Amino acid sequence: MKTLLKVLTLVFMLLLPLKGWGAAPADDENDYIQVDWYPLLTDSVGWNITSGGLAIGFVDALGSHAPQVAMGRSIELSWINVIGAKYNNGKGQRLTMGLGIDWKNYKLSSGNAFLRDDDGVISVGDFPAGASKCASRIKVFSLGVPVIFRQRIARKTDLFLGEVTNFNLHASMHTTYRVGDEKVDLKSNSIHQSPVTVDFITGVLYKKVGAYLRYSPFRVIKDGYGPNFSTLAVGLVLGL
Repeated sequence: MKTLLKVLTLVFMLLLPLKGWGAAPADDENDYIQVDWYPLLTDSVGWNITSGGLAIGFVDALGSHAPQVAMGRSIELSWINVIGAKYNNGKGQRLTMGLGIDWKNYKLSSGNAFLRDDDGVISVGDFPAGASKCASRIKVFSLGVPVIFRQRIARKTDLFLGEVTNFNLHASMHTTYRVGDEKVDLKSNSIHQSPVTVDFITGVLYKKVGAYLRYSPFRVIKDGYGPNFSTLAVGLVLGL
């Protein structure tokens, strides 16, 4: 809760310089903002309130001790800017800061399972012999603070680059399988995820639709509580 309050305070401080809610005044008055809730609307020169960056992608685990993640079945869902402040200098450059959310689902490939011992340590092992309907995953939900720079590089085409500071509020492990007629269901909502991580994000946009690459060099699970792996995600983004 304290972390959430700190993040909300930061966003409030970012929005303090903005004035003039509502409709835009005459052209000779430049000190105003335009409320731009719909991500596909054209933004005005100056400060704007914005919301956008809906993204879906595929997630992989990186590192010499990384588990074998099935990237084609491991999904990232993200709303990079639920609410944010965007500055447009009118010369093809934009800077966006805000508050967003992110959800990652790391599904292991066939034959591998996340396991948790009595001390809360996560490991990767094999399913029992003869097991069927096997599935194992780790999910992480984060509150993010993005800072993203956009540069117009061609007509209706932008390149963007930035970082997202993640406050990883919740993570869980779920492993399930059948042995004969018995269903085994292993769950944990305490996997000791790293509380704060940073993602570096880049990509290209054309008419507000684009592709992104998102990489975090930080480990997902704290040292001593699970395998050491970081994250790579690639996907599509709308209205950043």
